[in-house]
Amino acid sequence: MSQVLLGFRNLALRIAIFVVLAAVLVWFLGGSLLARPETVTVATATVGRQGEGLAEIRLVQIVHPSSSLPSERITWHVEARDGARGVFGSFRPCEGQDLLVDASALVEVLPDGITPEAWFAGRPAGGTAWRLYRMGAYAECPEERGAYHDRLEAERQLARIAAGLPLQPAGEARATRDAVLRAGDGAGG
Repeated sequence: MSQVLLGFRNLALRIAIFVVLAAVLVWFLGGSLLARPETVTVATATVGRQGEGLAEIRLVQIVHPSSSLPSERITWHVEARDGARGVFGSFRPCEGQDLLVDASALVEVLPDGITPEAWFAGRPAGGTAWRLYRMGAYAECPEERGAYHDRLEAERQLARIAAGLPLQPAGEARATRDAVLRAGDGAGG
């Protein structure tokens, strides 16, 4: 009986040494035994002016490991850092912002010709509508500026902003799109 216990002890010791060596190898190679979300900075923009609410924002994509999924595998959020006095702190996630499951690129615009702003569209978790967000000088987090039926319409509104045109309300945008789609219905042959 003691030979069997000695064999189990020897096996347990070998397994423990193997696990420790595997953990050291993973640590040495820069990994982790426990999966963590991977963050990818998709876009960065500077908003505001030097000395007057200058801030940098970045749109971050987070790829969650399969073992610790929230409801979606890929989520997005905005991080900002303040540079009001020319000294930037570290990026921090915006508190209370919607958890986005899809997002467009950042669009930088100069609405008054002086102070840059950043706009982007995103689809919040649990919803189907796309929302437009704007981040300007002195803003701590992006503010929602409108909700649209689909990504195509949100991207069209971003293109309007980039061209210096005002946003269209959702009802007006839908009517314009329907008019364009029905333009060929009356032509018969």
